[in-house]
Amino acid sequence: MRYKLKNHAVIEISKLIAADIIDHAYQSHSKMDGERLISLTNSRQVNSFIIRSLFNQWRNEVERLESPYFDFNHERVKEALKSFMNVLSNHISIDKEHLEPLLTQAIEDAILISFEPKDYLESILNRIERPQDFKLQFKYIKTNRELFKSLTDRIGDFDTKSSILQAYETIENGETEVVDVPEFLDKLNAANRISDLFDSIEEVVEVPIVEEPAPQPQPIEEELPSEKVADGPVTINDQFDQPTKGMTLAEKLQRKVNKSIESSLTLNEKFMFQNNLFDGDNSKMKEAFTSIDQAIDLQDALNRANQYNTDWDMDSEEVEAFMSVLERRFA
Repeated sequence: MRYKLKNHAVIEISKLIAADIIDHAYQSHSKMDGERLISLTNSRQVNSFIIRSLFNQWRNEVERLESPYFDFNHERVKEALKSFMNVLSNHISIDKEHLEPLLTQAIEDAILISFEPKDYLESILNRIERPQDFKLQFKYIKTNRELFKSLTDRIGDFDTKSSILQAYETIENGETEVVDVPEFLDKLNAANRISDLFDSIEEVVEVPIVEEPAPQPQPIEEELPSEKVADGPVTINDQFDQPTKGMTLAEKLQRKVNKSIESSLTLNEKFMFQNNLFDGDNSKMKEAFTSIDQAIDLQDALNRANQYNTDWDMDSEEVEAFMSVLERRFA
């Protein structure tokens, strides 16, 4: 079964999906903190776009800071503002009214980047003041990441909306991800919205008619003695009877599940996490990995990891890489 996105329905269906998620999320809480926010849905792309909206809001507010008395462009001031933002990111508190529009936009963008990536690109370019600033969006992209990595690598300081779209056209073919529609909606608890958001297209497979050749007389072969047969070429039956050496899918999955976080990391990854997330303390990092390995699912793993969060820069490449490790381990 193939699906075609109903572009005209994206905005409305995004609102409905967001409303359902918000109603469920705020049943027992009046505010949403950062820990619950980064796992609000089972879609990593949607969650990432929510964080993007918060940081874009912060960036816009900082850029408006001007004063005839204070130099907000001084390096030490910028450094202090960044530190302040890191502290603030660990004390997020959003009510239902203010989170719902952010979630709606995140869902809308996640739908477009998954099924109509060019429309996503145009939507972002229409929203930002400087087209070149699209490069700042890349860190929040999880779907079609290679496609947009190729694009951002080509964007220069003087590119326009038109030139960026032209660059996109040259790299789109062959680099677009195939996203499973039912799985995408299931992560948003919106499987019942599939017919509202997509047209289904039945795939017709044409079976070619093959004419059987006329039977040919078979030559009579002498039956070899049994001891000669053993020395002859291996037959299909002989090959079929051999024990299979490769792992089954279940065995591969089991190996993936049982593999500890530490054993799955390269030396460089261990070094990066130890120095940037665990204050250079190897024993502290090992303790964190041991705890996280005992998690029952991704949500539990995130909760355990957050216990070791000592003012991490949630916008850093190190945190991004660590989140990827957890997703590989528990997805």
